[in-house]
Amino acid sequence: MFSKSTLAIVIGASILLSGCNSNDNNNGGSGFTLPVAPTSEFTNVIDRTGNPTHLRDYDIYSNLKYNALIDNGAWHGHLLPEDAAGYGSFGGIMQVTQEYAHFMSGEAFDKLTITDKNSGQTYNLSDAKAKVYSIPGALVQVLELDDIHVQMVLRFVTNRSSLVETKITNLTDNDMDLSLEWDGELVKYARSGEDYENKTVAEYYPEYKRQISAIDNGIKINFGDMKNNWAIRSDADAEFRITRSLKTRTIANETSFTSFSETQVSAKKTTAFYTAYSNLHNANEVASEIVKLQDVLATPTSYMNASKKRWDGYLANGLTNKDATPEQARVAVKAMMTLNGNWRSAAGDIKQATVTPSVTARWFSGNLTWPWDSWKQAYAMAHFNPDVAMDNIRTVFQEQVQANDKIRPQDKGYLLDVLTYTKPTSRGGAGSENWNERNTKPSLASWSVMEVYHALANDFGRQQDAQAFIDEIYPKLVSYHDWWLSNRDHNQNGVPEYGAAVDPAHNTSDGVMYVWVETKDPKFKDIIPSEDIIKTDGDHYQVKGMASYNKILDEVDYMNLEVGAQEAAGWESGMDNAARFGFIYNIHDMNKQADDINNPDKNVDQLGRYAASSHGFDNSMALNNGAWDYTNKDAANLAKLKLAKQDWEVRFAENRANNNDPAGQLLGFSMLQESVDQASYMYSDNKYLAEMAGLVSDGVAGKERAQEFLDGASKIKTYINQCMFDEGTGFFYDIHLNVAADGTTPAPLANGCAGEPIVARGRGPEGWSPLFNEAATQEHADKVIAVMRDQDEFNTPDKFQNTGVPLPTASQTNPAYGKDVYWRGRVWLDQVYFGFRAMDNYGYKQEAISMANELFNNAEGMTGNMPIRENYNPETGAVQGASNFSWSAAHLYMMYNGFFTK
Repeated sequence: MFSKSTLAIVIGASILLSGCNSNDNNNGGSGFTLPVAPTSEFTNVIDRTGNPTHLRDYDIYSNLKYNALIDNGAWHGHLLPEDAAGYGSFGGIMQVTQEYAHFMSGEAFDKLTITDKNSGQTYNLSDAKAKVYSIPGALVQVLELDDIHVQMVLRFVTNRSSLVETKITNLTDNDMDLSLEWDGELVKYARSGEDYENKTVAEYYPEYKRQISAIDNGIKINFGDMKNNWAIRSDADAEFRITRSLKTRTIANETSFTSFSETQVSAKKTTAFYTAYSNLHNANEVASEIVKLQDVLATPTSYMNASKKRWDGYLANGLTNKDATPEQARVAVKAMMTLNGNWRSAAGDIKQATVTPSVTARWFSGNLTWPWDSWKQAYAMAHFNPDVAMDNIRTVFQEQVQANDKIRPQDKGYLLDVLTYTKPTSRGGAGSENWNERNTKPSLASWSVMEVYHALANDFGRQQDAQAFIDEIYPKLVSYHDWWLSNRDHNQNGVPEYGAAVDPAHNTSDGVMYVWVETKDPKFKDIIPSEDIIKTDGDHYQVKGMASYNKILDEVDYMNLEVGAQEAAGWESGMDNAARFGFIYNIHDMNKQADDINNPDKNVDQLGRYAASSHGFDNSMALNNGAWDYTNKDAANLAKLKLAKQDWEVRFAENRANNNDPAGQLLGFSMLQESVDQASYMYSDNKYLAEMAGLVSDGVAGKERAQEFLDGASKIKTYINQCMFDEGTGFFYDIHLNVAADGTTPAPLANGCAGEPIVARGRGPEGWSPLFNEAATQEHADKVIAVMRDQDEFNTPDKFQNTGVPLPTASQTNPAYGKDVYWRGRVWLDQVYFGFRAMDNYGYKQEAISMANELFNNAEGMTGNMPIRENYNPETGAVQGASNFSWSAAHLYMMYNGFFTK
């Protein structure tokens, strides 16, 4: 059996004998061959360079500032050096902990220095003539000095380890006896930003206790237990390891080290050695990876070749649009790289691979998994990485609520909103900071599962795997479908509402919904019974009970309301603070947001503007005691403001077992409006479930329900077109449930509809969801598409020439529109894709392609090397939100397949 030092010599000798893919262009006419560096037509698609100086080196959106290469489900990434100081190292290392990510080291960490002991010459690689670049799945440095040529290639070879292949070619006529030295230091500072940049890690996180120690042929870095700081979450036995194929000795300090080794290289010959980097969550992972690395370092080229082959497969399977331009194919590759970069392998309580929204965004990293994101990610990845697509879906269903659930047995079939590395202690786990079960997400699951099924069967010829997958998932989809109808359909008409689960953030321990209200109304305590006021904090009151909540809406002059159930209902829709859910800025928000109270942005008072235009309210204002207030306090004028406010108020109802029997078990809360997008998704859900019922194997639960699902789809389609379309404005809207003065929901309107369309809250992308799901009539679709193409509504590229990005999340005429408001203006690429597909479904594909070209040309960084972002400014195209964002990448990839063309 070879020792590691003997192994390195054998590896070097084998490279010499193999000739290293020799060619005339690579030997300089000197009769010997230089190693051939891997290349690709897709070079530097994403900027992978960077030199982190802080553990939390953030941009203004709390994204990690640099875009490390991370692959194969691993939990760490590497950067290319930003400048010559980092040549000879891939030392900018991003470490992904349980729920967050941060930088561990700067560009010169583990930097190689070479000395020829025979000549005494030391070679500082920072002096080299360098080619430093990234390709899909790899980082490359080619460093040329007078006497030596160094080539370094990094690839990910296991789901915990990356591997650097270093080849040194002796360009001289003399044999070299080389002394190799690596050194490095962990980042000194904790957090970037004006108020923090000079605080060291030891000062900011004294419990982190980073410690570098020597191990056989490498180093390990240990860390203290980190919990509940909302930036790093790891256990005390977590470890980062560097392991070399050469025999090394190391001198280690607390946060720095120097390692030494030796190798020989004959004149005009090449030798190679390998370095593995492993980020490991606990002692069990450490023990397991040590064994794996013994094989990796014994046969390193086979692992490097397997990594390359894996990426060759992604590109061959994923790039099939022959009509796309090279620039458009490049964006597709960027999308694929982003999705694969956000893939995390099984760890903690999550039993299989998953895909997170963004490894670089503070709140979207670790292995955090959302259903809404996962449906979209899996739909795209099905075409180039189908096994991860399947696992991403499996992860969402892993914690699907069962009838014997310890917390919410009433929610059988429910899918939790956010899963994390470990479960919360309430569920027997080790605790979590981001777990959320207050709400679920829209029912696009069947849409995603069917795409995975067809991709497996048709793109990859894996019919058996496709069959096994839908046999596995179909009963879970049926259970999820049934949950919507039992727990979120208050009026039981087959059209569910968005809402909120039973949860301490929404209700008291005895199941009574509560809200927080800010008011200076002197009559408040006369209106609200004292027994319903739970807490008082200045002008803020916590109030319980549906009756008291309705009294606040009807009788109290309040400034702001915080309704936990409303927040959760927005999250449940996937559109968080959309206008249709009653979210609109008012004068109090304007005062709170003002950087300069003497000169605030008065446009932030959206409610005042709406009241002026819709109800004749005089919204003149003046600065009074350090806050802006309306000047016209006439009762008649304020009554107009109250009427306007009522247009934006949302009401709720308790959903209870036994047909909402007041004595029935509390199941959750429904917002008393039926959402047109959710109705449309349920229409599609019924269609796909009916299709799957015909495909699943005999004996699979629910197979007999195909006709039931078809009937449900037909009923919902009729309802959407009859009840949710407004002829006056030519658009689809959510509808108010017909709520009585006491908050109850009496019988539907005479036409069978639950209520009237909510036209007052303006238009948003929910209006084209019936077209995306093919539930709209052609007549209605024609009118909706006319609105989408109107430059004063959604067609911002026509209005903002050369900068506008199409289809914002609120039309420009929406009273709550703001170009920088999360879901009331910013452009989200899922809704853009839904819009393009909506147009295509009804005969407007060329118009969709034209808009897609505007998006491609105007969105900042789309064709350059910037990362794909969470959302974009509709007027300027500027990037906003999370970087390296998965669902944006997923929908860009879908656009590449459907709408990117020469």
